[in-house]
Parts: sequence; structure tokens; C-alpha cells
Amino acid sequence: MNTNLLYVPLRSSRPLNLNDELRQVINKDFFQPPSSFEDDLLYVGNLRDRIANIKNETNTKEDESILLQYYAILEMIRSKFPETCIEFGWFGTLTYGPSGPYKSRSLKFEELNIMFQLGSLYSQFALKESRHTDNGLKQACMYFQLSAGVFQLMTDLLERETKDHISPQDLEKETLNCLIQLMLAQAQETIWQKAVANPGAKDSVISRLAVQTSEYYSRAFKCGNSSEFIKLEWINHIAVKMFHFKAAGHFRTAKIAQDNFQYGEQVAHLRISSKNIKNAFKYKKYVSSFVLEDLQGLSDIVSATLKTAEKDNDLVYLKVVPGENDLKPIAGVDMVKPICPDGLTSPISERQVFKDLIPYMIIHVAQALRERQDDFIRERVQAPLQSLNNLMNSFLIERGLPASIDTIQQPENIPDSIIEHSKEILNMGGQEFIEGALREIGQLAQDAAHLVDECERRISLDSQEDDMLRDRLSGNAEWTRPNTTEAAEELISKIAAMREYLSQAKSGDERVLSEFLGIKPYLETYSGGPKAIESYIPNSTYVKLDGRLLAIISDLRGALAEVADLENDRKIFSQGLEIKARDNNILPKLIDDYKQRRNEFYDNQGNFKELAFEPIYENHMRIYDNDLQYVESSKNRQIKLESQLDTLNKRFLEEYEISNNISQSNRRDALQALESVHSKYLQIISNLNEGSRFYNEFITKGNSVLRACEDYLYQRRLESRDLEHALNRNNEMPTDSYVDSDDNIGPRNDVVSPQGKKSGIWNPTTGLRFG
Repeated sequence: MNTNLLYVPLRSSRPLNLNDELRQVINKDFFQPPSSFEDDLLYVGNLRDRIANIKNETNTKEDESILLQYYAILEMIRSKFPETCIEFGWFGTLTYGPSGPYKSRSLKFEELNIMFQLGSLYSQFALKESRHTDNGLKQACMYFQLSAGVFQLMTDLLERETKDHISPQDLEKETLNCLIQLMLAQAQETIWQKAVANPGAKDSVISRLAVQTSEYYSRAFKCGNSSEFIKLEWINHIAVKMFHFKAAGHFRTAKIAQDNFQYGEQVAHLRISSKNIKNAFKYKKYVSSFVLEDLQGLSDIVSATLKTAEKDNDLVYLKVVPGENDLKPIAGVDMVKPICPDGLTSPISERQVFKDLIPYMIIHVAQALRERQDDFIRERVQAPLQSLNNLMNSFLIERGLPASIDTIQQPENIPDSIIEHSKEILNMGGQEFIEGALREIGQLAQDAAHLVDECERRISLDSQEDDMLRDRLSGNAEWTRPNTTEAAEELISKIAAMREYLSQAKSGDERVLSEFLGIKPYLETYSGGPKAIESYIPNSTYVKLDGRLLAIISDLRGALAEVADLENDRKIFSQGLEIKARDNNILPKLIDDYKQRRNEFYDNQGNFKELAFEPIYENHMRIYDNDLQYVESSKNRQIKLESQLDTLNKRFLEEYEISNNISQSNRRDALQALESVHSKYLQIISNLNEGSRFYNEFITKGNSVLRACEDYLYQRRLESRDLEHALNRNNEMPTDSYVDSDDNIGPRNDVVSPQGKKSGIWNPTTGLRFG
């Protein structure tokens, strides 16, 4: 476009088959077939393809509609799909050639880039409007303000979403602020141009408009110098405009002074105008000929007018020429502001897509509530029942039951309880099951440790690469990039916590292994069948029992049978509870509630309120009230049984000591050892299940940390690559820096060839900065 204004170039998208990506997400994460949404998938994919094909300078109003429509569609997709379901990639275009691609697995990231495209589009629409008609200037002004509004909205969004790291590196705060101020400057410039073209416009109004235009360009200039991604051509263009309009403002004020017979002030303002024009020409390299022609025109008239004014004042009026600081400042008049398009603040889609798709957030909440339910059942029902069983086993072992009475009643045969224990251990896999579980847990522990190692390796790689880059830039420029310890502080903390969890888990694994090795010989006996058990248990001499001892033993047998019934009842109850928990799915309840109260599940910003389902969950969990009561009643039943057994055992021991002998004592010890091994075996199995669950959950969550480390390393390497690129251009970079005093302003044009320019990445006058 042949013009004296700038437009923001469109970004470029990495190739993406959006409909196929969404189809895979539905197939993987939703309980609905993708074929039910085929029309919507094709529509969204086609819309994304059309956006990717929008070109600079050839775009139309239809492209604006497509962008706004797709933005609205993205809002709907975000309400239904996981935020991180698809990776998007975009190339930056503000520097020399494409930068990036900047990638992020985030729908917000895609929205951000679509907003940029819209801001770019408005800036190009503005340049297409006629600069020779009032209506054309009015429309151009509106488009520039819309462009500024879009970039302002992006800035606000990024300030709110700082933790999500969705900002592409080339769209840092200073870069966006430069674009905002540039668009406002050009909008203000159209107002100024409209005033200049109006014969009835007062010089005071035109002067104030020009000064405010210069102020906007000044802000853009400062932000551009602070950004690593605004190229030298733009910096010089903005600088020329900044000085041009400051000069124009003082020129108009000089005319007012002349009209008011203030000839000294007239000369002073003209001199300031002339000085600003000279400063502007210092930045003329790589600036459009249209801009320089405008500047030359102003220079010619200011030069001629100043020459005449100085001559008249020296020969005729003899007025004192005040210094610049003695002049009354020219107050700018602000006529523009960022205007955000309605299509972004209140996106409305022409078509509702995925209307019947269950929002993934509901599925996510259902999964989270299912985990809460499982935790509740495990912690409030299953774990207490297992604990009660363990307490009962310990209670019986401490009292030598049932080994002591089996020794007397069955001096040669294998007791029924030992036979049952043997069958149970064999059915559970015996020692082979434990050995296999230990190998599995050992492999899981290795995988978990490897995962932590990989996380640490990525942080270590960044630290090494950061040190290398610091060595190369030592003494070269002010260093503002945070080191690895600062930049990865949160990740380092997470990795340290993961390492500590593994250390604790390793100690637990070693205890379980030690316990297994302690009972392994006895498990071999259990696994050997009746003959191995019979050979292990020594026979005892037959002792004739009196009626009173027989009665006590009978009562003990009855109480022990109640214990067996209690444990069996708990086993049946636990199996039924698992079926009950599996069949009572909370998802249908959440869906029904969502359909009835859809609007209540989103806050004013459109964010989903997960806690809105809490009443449904609480009501759903009431189905387990009877199960909690069962745990309590089972506990009370056990307390009574323990009291009964303790009393009977004391009576038994009083009578038994009278007839006890060495052979009976040996047999009792052997039986008691087998009873203890059975109890320890069950406890080891429980611990192994807990260990397996721990490692699997650890690996699942650890993979998320590893992905975060990979994203972190990728972003840091992009920064390093950009710095390397900057170093290659270091010798071509200008060395003058911007300061507020006009007398000290120097252009950044000390370059060797037309390729020399402000790097799109690094400016040695401002130190090193990272997006």
C-alpha cells in the first residue's frame, strides 16, 4: 500500500486440520460418537482453513466476518472441549521474516492469535479508506481505533492469564503497547488531517491535535524501543512522525503568536519546529518516501517562515525571543481511544455448533467426583473394615487363637482354619503373586524415577544453555533475562517434591520386601499342600480333657466361628459395595442438572463453576449412608466379640496350664506361626496394591510436570535462538539511544547496508529482554 501510514501484518498459521483434531478429541474423551457432529466438524474446519488463507492487503470485509465468527465458535468450543485438547502454532510477522512457530496447547492461545489477526485487519482496512474525503478519514479513524481496541483487549487478557503462559514470545507487553499507541497515533493523525483540510479550522485546534498526535507517536516510540520485536523501519517511521507532528504543532502556534503580534514567541516556536524537523531527518533511513515528502514539505515552509520571522524581528519588531522552557506548553487535545469490537466483547455466532455435545467440563467434573467417591468409599468404608479385620487378627494372634485350642483338640490332624488359610493363599497366587507384584512395583518405581530424572534433565539442560549464553554475552549488554533458578522456580519445587515422594515410597517398598522375606519360608509350606503343612506341624500327645475345659473350648469355637462369619460378611459387603459404586454413576445426574440450570453454571466472565455441582454430589453420596452405618455396627459387633473371646480365653488359659506339656507347646507355636503368616500375607497384598496405585498415579501426574518442563525448555530455547540471531546482527546495530531531551535524541541508523536494521529480537541500547 502506497501510504504514509503503517499497517500491522497478519500472522501466519502452522498447518492444522482442526476438524480432524476435534474428531479425535471427541472419540477419545467424550462418551458420544464423533459421527453425530460431522456437520459441525466440517463447518469449523472449513472456517479455520479460510482464516489461514487470509492475506495481507487483499483482505475484505468478509474476512472480518469470518474472524469474528470463528472467535465466537472458539468460545463455544471452549465451553465444551478441554482447554488443552489441541496444539496450535502461529508464526510472528513483526520482525524480519517469520518468527516462531510459537506453539501452545491452549484454546485461549488460538483466540489470542485470532484477535491479533482482527487487529491487523482493521489496521489494513484503515489504510484502504480515502484520505481525501471527510467520510474516508472518519472511517479510517474508526478502524484505527478498533485496531487499538483489539490490541488493548489482548493486553488485558494476557495480564489476567499470566499463569497460563499463553502469550507468544513476540507479543510481549511492550510490543502490544507499541501497536496500541501506533494505532491511536494514526487515528489521531486522521483527525488532524481532517482539521487541516477544513478552511474554517482554527490554528489553535490544529496545533493541539498535532501535539497530541506527536504524543501518541512518542509513546509508540518508547514502547517500540523496549520491544525486541519492532523492526528498525518502524522505529524510524514512528520517530519521524513524532518529530514531524511536534514541529507541526509549534508551527501552528507560531502563526497564532504572529496573529497576536507576539513576534518573539513566533520566532521561538518556529525555532523549536525547525529543531524537531532536523531531529526527524536523522531517522530518515528506511522510511517511506511518502513520509519524507511530507516532512520535506513542512521543512521548506518552516524554514522559509523562520527566516522571514527572524529577519522581521531583528530589523523591525526587536522582540525578545524566549527560551523553550519559558514558553507556555501546548496542551494536546485527545480525540481518539481504543474501541473494542462488539464481536469480541459479546461474541455471537451465526451457527450453534456442538449443541448436543456434553461439555467436557461436566465429564471432567464427573470424573473428579467419581474419584472423590472412590476415595470416600476407600477411606470411610473399605479401609476401616480392613483395619478392623487386621485388629481382629492381631487380637487373636496375641492370644494364640485358634492355635491353642487346635493343639488340644487336634493333636495330629491339620486344623480346618489352617487348611482354609492355605486355600486362600493359593487362590490369591501365593508367594509367586507377591514376587510378581514386587517386580511390577520395582518397574513402576524405575519408570517414576526415570520420569523425575527427565524432568531434572530438562531443567539442567536449560541451566547449561543459559550459562553458555551468559558467558557469550558477558559484558556485552545489560542482562535482564532471569536465570534458570528464577525462571523455573515453580517447576524445580515440584520436581523436588516428586523426588521426596519417591524417597518415601522407596522406604515403604523396602519394608514390604523385608516382611515378605520374613514369611517366605512359611508361604512355601502353605503352597506345598497338606503334606508340607502336616510335616511342618509337629504332633502332640493326646490329653484327656475334663468336661469344664471342653465346655470352654466349645464356647471359644463358637466365638471364633462368629469371627469367621463376621469377616465373611464384610467380604460379601465389600463386593456388593464395589458393584453399587460402579452402577451408581453420577454423570447422568450432572447432565440432567446442567440441562435444567445451564445458565447457573457460568460466572460473569463465562467461566465454568465446578462447585455448582456440589449439591448434586452431596445428594448422590447419601446412598452410602447405610454403608457407613454398617461399618459402625460391624465395629460394635467386633468389640463385643473381642470382649467375649478375651473372657473365654482367660478361663481357657487357667484350665489349660494344668495339663500343658512340651509337645503341645511346640504344636501350638507352629500353628500360631502359620496363623500369623496368613495375616501378614493379607497385609502385604494390601500394601502392594496401595504401592501400585501410588506409582500409577505418580506417573500420571508426573507426566504433566514433564510436559510442563518440555514446554518451558522449548520457550527458553526460542529465547536463546532469538538471542543468537541478535548476536549475528550485533555489529550492524545502531548505538544511539532514546532519551527524553530532544537535543540528545539520535537516530538508530549507524548501519552498514540496507540490511542493517534494528533486530527483531535484540537492541543493545536497551539490554537483553525476553518475551
